[in-house]
Amino acid sequence: MHFLESIRVAITALIANKLRSLLTMLGVIIGVGAVIIMISIIQGARQKVVKDFNENGTNVVFAFYAPKREKRNLGKFEGLTMDDVEAIERRATLIETIVPRLEGPAKVVRGKKDFNAKAVGATGDYLSVNPVKVEQGRFFLGSGLNLKGALDAVAEQQANELKVAHGRFLGIDDQQTWAKVCVIGDKIKKQLFETDEDPLGQVITVSIGQARLPLTVVGVLEYKGNNNFGDTSPDEQILIPFSTMQKRFSGSRVVAALSARSKGDGTAEAAADQIFAILKARHPDQAQDFIIDTQEGLLKRLDQVLLVFQVVLGGVGFLSLLVGGIGIMNIMLVSVTERTKEIGIRKAVGAKRNDILLQFVTESMTVSGLGGLLGVAFGYGVSAAIGFAMKDRLPTFVPLWAAGLGFGFAVSVGMFFGIYPAVRASKLDPINALRYE
Repeated sequence: MHFLESIRVAITALIANKLRSLLTMLGVIIGVGAVIIMISIIQGARQKVVKDFNENGTNVVFAFYAPKREKRNLGKFEGLTMDDVEAIERRATLIETIVPRLEGPAKVVRGKKDFNAKAVGATGDYLSVNPVKVEQGRFFLGSGLNLKGALDAVAEQQANELKVAHGRFLGIDDQQTWAKVCVIGDKIKKQLFETDEDPLGQVITVSIGQARLPLTVVGVLEYKGNNNFGDTSPDEQILIPFSTMQKRFSGSRVVAALSARSKGDGTAEAAADQIFAILKARHPDQAQDFIIDTQEGLLKRLDQVLLVFQVVLGGVGFLSLLVGGIGIMNIMLVSVTERTKEIGIRKAVGAKRNDILLQFVTESMTVSGLGGLLGVAFGYGVSAAIGFAMKDRLPTFVPLWAAGLGFGFAVSVGMFFGIYPAVRASKLDPINALRYE
């Protein structure tokens, strides 16, 4: 019997037992669908992170102080300060722009309304490492910081850059005078103000830690959604002049971390080495507690973590496929028993052992293959629905190899679990098979 004829016979057998065939394929459908859905979520997360990284450029370097637990209470060293930032700016020849980072949870209150936001201290070069486009007003230009780097970065921004929809961004005077002003995200505006109410010029109270301060709203960011995977959306952020954050809230020159942009592509690793060398020279006893990394390095580690999740979650789906394969074997054994007389007739008219073997293996592979195709369609459909419903928070992406992997594994499961029933059928004695009732 030719292979195509075996497929025709297999499809005829499936149609003759529609409900049984569907229930047999169900385990394969669920298994393949689960594999594709899990891979799509993980790949979507990775693409989101890569997209966010690419928007900032590949030449961004991060640095922060992370002492081991046993060192946290020893000595008086508190971490990076503005002195370190200024030293790196002077001595690091591969650094184009450097931005100290100072941020934390904040409670924003206006009258009886409040919102738990993320406060971000914005320096003059905040724009160059955290791109913001201003449609109205002016940039927040810091004293003594690299203006060219900020303007160049803004010129290179992509279409989905952040914008100030109403009012202005923070200015140089705000920085120099520790001004009590702020720019708020779209979600904060909607939470604290009525729809037809203009927030510009209004005073809101911001609490960060034990400090509490009234700030005047000078700008509102355009709605952005959750565009920073794994981070707070700009809609939930309140931007405050960096000097105001230090002088009026923290009362310290300590910064949480710093971000820097190196000069040109491919220089990030060398720039990171320069930053580490400078910090090591300034703080030799704490050198091993400084974490210096690049976006490329973070992405490599993220890939390693996602690979582990992908293997573990994919394994759950493959277990479902194995359960489906056991179901296929069970049904094929029943089919061999039901068609014993048919097998005897085929052998009596000249069918060889290999013909019977091919027929039942083909039937098993057809069941699992159709289940695999339906599983691929199911997985694509659910992934698309998840991506549509939660595109900002849980993006999805189904690579072509995931569909091929799911379908190929389903067919392989069908072939593997169909071999034993097929061998059993091929070994039946034709005389005894003809006598079977």
